[in-house]
Amino acid sequence: MSITDQIHNYYEHKVLEVLAEETADKGFSQDQLVDLACLALNNLPTRYYRHEVDIAFYMSAHEHEEINRRTRQAVKDAVSYLQSKV
Repeated sequence: MSITDQIHNYYEHKVLEVLAEETADKGFSQDQLVDLACLALNNLPTRYYRHEVDIAFYMSAHEHEEINRRTRQAVKDAVSYLQSKV
């Protein structure tokens, strides 16, 4: 197993979760969803972890709330941007 298989960016999973919720009824193509994920992730900091339990255990409730808020905003901004270009 390589090192890159063992490290993950926490925001990637969060963005994909929020993206699925926010775009369920908007009719975006798979390519557009990938673009939206990239746009959102480029507006978020990175938060790397090796084991997901580490993130869950070591982050405070306030940090979890802040990550959720920032992720939702980044996805909404990405959707707005893409819709303005279509």
